[in-house]
Amino acid sequence: MRPHALIAVNAFSDLHMKRIGEALSGWATWERIDEAASDDIYVPALSRSDIAVGWPKADHVFASNLKLLQSGSVGYDGYLGRNWSSKPTFTYCNAKGVMSIAVAEQFVAMMMGLTRRIPQHVRDMGERLWQRAETYDEVYGTTALIVGIGDIGTEIARRCLGLGMNVIGVRRNTEEQHSFIKEVYGVHDLKKVIGLADHIVLILPGGNGTDQLFDADIFAAMKPGAYFYNLARGSIVDESALYNALATNHLSGAGLDVFAVEPLPAESPLWSLHNVIIMPHSGGRSVREFDRMCDLFIANAYNFRDDKPYVNPIRL
Repeated sequence: MRPHALIAVNAFSDLHMKRIGEALSGWATWERIDEAASDDIYVPALSRSDIAVGWPKADHVFASNLKLLQSGSVGYDGYLGRNWSSKPTFTYCNAKGVMSIAVAEQFVAMMMGLTRRIPQHVRDMGERLWQRAETYDEVYGTTALIVGIGDIGTEIARRCLGLGMNVIGVRRNTEEQHSFIKEVYGVHDLKKVIGLADHIVLILPGGNGTDQLFDADIFAAMKPGAYFYNLARGSIVDESALYNALATNHLSGAGLDVFAVEPLPAESPLWSLHNVIIMPHSGGRSVREFDRMCDLFIANAYNFRDDKPYVNPIRL
């Protein structure tokens, strides 16, 4: 009996589906469902599938006999906390590399927007006001601290170096050095080194003890006038402590793409701050995103067929 593939990615175009169909032709069958399909559609589809691409609920995957899930996300904290070792034939692969360039470019856009006071000038345009800000900052010669040096962190470091910045980083595995990063510290050194940076960008994955890692003590340890960026997980940040650091001007500004509750509630005080750029968890969005995701799924489908190592396997 041929393996069966489930495609649950609405953004895949006709061309993407044509490529997937050609890749599976002759050795696998496939079906496509809406990525937001109800449980009574999604669960049976998973139960008859060997491989899948999309964002199915972790409990549904755990209850199925799926062999390979190609996730459309880089983060995988929603899949933690289950006894995946009881399913030795299952492999979860994340979307590392699919969104790295887009997230890195969004960070640069936020950084340049804040330092060049772009939000202020956009507000002024709405009132037809011709006025300069009191000050403008440069990023040249400043220090960026990247908290979480993975694929996205590498792309961010590459761009920071191109702007003439010094780059340091924090990661769990400090034994592995990095060609783009001057010094690498452990997570346990975060409070000690965070005061060295002018720009702190958070790319650390969620889960594994990171809940509200960035608390009032961490924000207090930041250099006065520093900028903070979160493109990781909202759960890692104590938003009340962040608000206080911004409202008191201890921090010059923040670029925020992720939040503890999404969409960000209208009553959140973060909306009222003029030194903040708020984005709707759009850091990974790009016109090329689903081209890369299609390439990744096809590569791992072939790896499944040929019993070869997968791209981006995650140990849950």
